[in-house]
Amino acid sequence: MNPSLETLQRAFADAIDDPAADAALFESLQIADQTLAHERLGLYRGNVRAARRAALASAYPVIAQLAGGAYFEALSLAYARAHPVRDADLNHFGASLPDFIARYETDARYAYFGDVARIEWALHVATFAANVTPLSTAQWQSIGVEKLMAARLQVNPACTALESRHAAFEIWRAHRQSAVAESIDIYQPNWTLIVRPQWRSAALVHTRAAHAAFIALQRGETLDAALERAFLIDDHFDFAAQWRTWIETNAITGLLDT
Repeated sequence: MNPSLETLQRAFADAIDDPAADAALFESLQIADQTLAHERLGLYRGNVRAARRAALASAYPVIAQLAGGAYFEALSLAYARAHPVRDADLNHFGASLPDFIARYETDARYAYFGDVARIEWALHVATFAANVTPLSTAQWQSIGVEKLMAARLQVNPACTALESRHAAFEIWRAHRQSAVAESIDIYQPNWTLIVRPQWRSAALVHTRAAHAAFIALQRGETLDAALERAFLIDDHFDFAAQWRTWIETNAITGLLDT
């Protein structure tokens, strides 16, 4: 009885990830000249692995730099085995890498890898997010203070607010700028806001108070309630400066309440 197409496809997928599965595939296909088949399948396997590694390196350039070639190669292979490609668009392939690498890397000295990866994935997602048209300066100025404080605000869906137990932002920034990072205290918690003011995504440092306020706005709380959360954390929170940053980077784009 000939194997079904689904069986053959499964056997082929297994062989792509594990050369030890070649024999089962060749048996299903009734291939006599296995030497040539091994060679051709090996070339295909190499191309597939290279494409997956390139997709991850494109989304995670700092992780690739931090890890080094051999480590990143092994990471890519292990990740692909745990998270097989389900989408023809490899831009989506690395979605689960931050959680995966946090489990994969067991050395406490590199526990920050997962947090750095979360910054990189949020930047990657923001790059491909849909465009949003924010209110103009004149439109913002036309909104009275009382109405603004009582309003729920439209947060740009491209934005992600991240909290880290490690100095993920400083590590990411140092490696993006090829700066010396030896002085960074990796165990210093920090907060990061991912924005996309135009077509290019960017990462901004956030304070703990700003992070709390932004998360509240994302949950649909009013600006007044969000600021109350911020001032409970830091009674010197500079709302004017933070508001200017949110508006200039299109993190806040309008009102939900009209």
